[in-house]
Amino acid sequence: MRIVWMGLLVIMTTGGMSAQRYQLRDGTVLVATEVSLRGGVLVHAVGLPGGKGTVERSYPLARVVRVDWPEPAELGEARRLLRTGDAAGALATIEPVLKQFTPLAKVPGSWWTAAKRVSLQGLMALGEGVASAQAARELMAIATDPEAVGLARLALVELEARTGRPEIARAMLTTLAGVDAPSAVQGRAWLLRGDLALARGSADEAIEAYLHVPVFHGTHDDLLPAALLGSARAFRAHGDSTRAERAVHELILNYPDSVEAAAAADEFKLESPAL
Repeated sequence: MRIVWMGLLVIMTTGGMSAQRYQLRDGTVLVATEVSLRGGVLVHAVGLPGGKGTVERSYPLARVVRVDWPEPAELGEARRLLRTGDAAGALATIEPVLKQFTPLAKVPGSWWTAAKRVSLQGLMALGEGVASAQAARELMAIATDPEAVGLARLALVELEARTGRPEIARAMLTTLAGVDAPSAVQGRAWLLRGDLALARGSADEAIEAYLHVPVFHGTHDDLLPAALLGSARAFRAHGDSTRAERAVHELILNYPDSVEAAAAADEFKLESPAL
């Protein structure tokens, strides 16, 4: 028994020295660098007095109630790769994070939800419909963050539109983009509304939808490149070349490294500072 208590003392006293740690239901704190994960069990090797070897103490993952972990660097890098159009690189970068946190997907402090969102975005960008639908449903089943769940549902709406069922997509949007939905979800829903309107030739409706994003959801900077590109396309379809070019210039000036800026420069035959 003395050995066990000595081991627990080491765990508790060193836990505060590391930002990477597991908190268990009984109050025990395990420092990540001092344990290994083996088949769903955290194993901590405790040194015996006098250097006479070690004994192992096992902690089932089911006993973990929280993980304290700084944001993985791979998460930020994967997001950057997505913004610049390297979806395949983003998926490869985020995969180790997903693998690490999948066993703890539902535990507070886990980075699984954030990593899965990036993975879903990458799969959608690559046009991987089946894999995207699976990732979206996993997010809806596991994530507790309303924004993540809402964005996963929006991905399913977009997949309906991509597979030739825009009427179903529009009906689904009505229930997803209500006033109670998180702002990021509402903003992306308006982007999708614009895309659907533009696809069926309703330029006026598309313009209204795209402009709704910067006016009401402008704090979400990641939505603005798509809103600018969409509005440029909608203005062009409406016959307003002046406002279309103005939107393109704003896009290229403010988001030169974005996928949308490259697409706009190509479509509108303008020079992008990033190209």
